[in-house]
Amino acid sequence: MKNILFGLLAIASLFSCEKTIQLDVKQVEETLIIDAMVTTDLQQHVVKLTKSQPFASKGSSAGVSGAQVFVKDDANHEYRFIEKEAGVYVSENAFAGVTGRTYTLLVAVAGKTYTATEKMNKIVPYDSLTYRIDEEEKLNPQDSGRYYEALLYVHEPQESQDFYLFQFYRNGKLENEDGQSIFFSEDKLLNGRVDGLPFPIFYAAKDVAKIEIFNISPNAYKFYSDLSASLGSDGGIFSGQPANVYTNLSGGAKGFFLVAPVASGSIKIDF
Repeated sequence: MKNILFGLLAIASLFSCEKTIQLDVKQVEETLIIDAMVTTDLQQHVVKLTKSQPFASKGSSAGVSGAQVFVKDDANHEYRFIEKEAGVYVSENAFAGVTGRTYTLLVAVAGKTYTATEKMNKIVPYDSLTYRIDEEEKLNPQDSGRYYEALLYVHEPQESQDFYLFQFYRNGKLENEDGQSIFFSEDKLLNGRVDGLPFPIFYAAKDVAKIEIFNISPNAYKFYSDLSASLGSDGGIFSGQPANVYTNLSGGAKGFFLVAPVASGSIKIDF
């Protein structure tokens, strides 16, 4: 019930086989991975650059240093990004994306240039948040004391086709299973007025529940849908490869440049 309107991307555990299979593992060419986002929040935005890892490698991907990174809009504004640590580039100045403007990311590194362009949609604000005790969870909570659910109320506009990315927080911490889950939806599932849609996580008394709602582009929705299908097809090393996931980046890079307005709200479980 808690995930009925949200697409859930989860990396499942590997499964065992009854017989030994000799895998013909070929090392694919190293690929630049770009993770970038511009929102309507006034802040220093971040672009992350890493390299794809060989099959069966362990640990985090190494950051890509020495890149030139810029974001430009169609109103002749240009924002320069400075490398703060290996592979992490932060805009030199804080800025807020503007509804209706088109933003282009430019990354130049190792003699190659990569670009992506997206338009900023309108903000779809939430109406209110409330909370209640989930009596069934209270009888046997998965986590001790966590049996309150936060509820979302929102009027989703029906005159346009929209797609959404949701992020849920507990006491300021993003709850996405350390990057293994993401929640997204198309507007036809929301069907206009949403009254009391429960968050997909539970809270304890005195916790602060927070939601961020991003109005994403059709391109972004395709990216998350492809990623879900690729990583969730059979839950193991025999599933489809993430290389087939849609990207809006040119030049052979993978990943996505997300441009989306964000509406956020929070509520304290005041018990």
